[in-house]
Amino acid sequence: MRNVCVLSLVLSVMASQAAASYQCNVHGAVVTADNGHTYYVGRSCDAAKEGGGAGRWWFTASAMAVEINGTVEALIRFDVECDLPYCTPS
Repeated sequence: MRNVCVLSLVLSVMASQAAASYQCNVHGAVVTADNGHTYYVGRSCDAAKEGGGAGRWWFTASAMAVEINGTVEALIRFDVECDLPYCTPS
């Protein structure tokens, strides 16, 4: 039983990481986070969430933080290799 639980946990972690992706565009990038939400991050450090909401994004020591409507909704922990500036929290 324990092995089944461990295997289920490993597979669910792998599946959630596999869903994360990004695509570069002329405005910045479209990022699908591990939480399944899609965020639009712009070259002027602005951000928007698919389905509504706007905010900003910035780099931390180990992730890209995306804040929507005053709440940090996502920490993108994979490299987004697009032509983006190095945004910092303000």
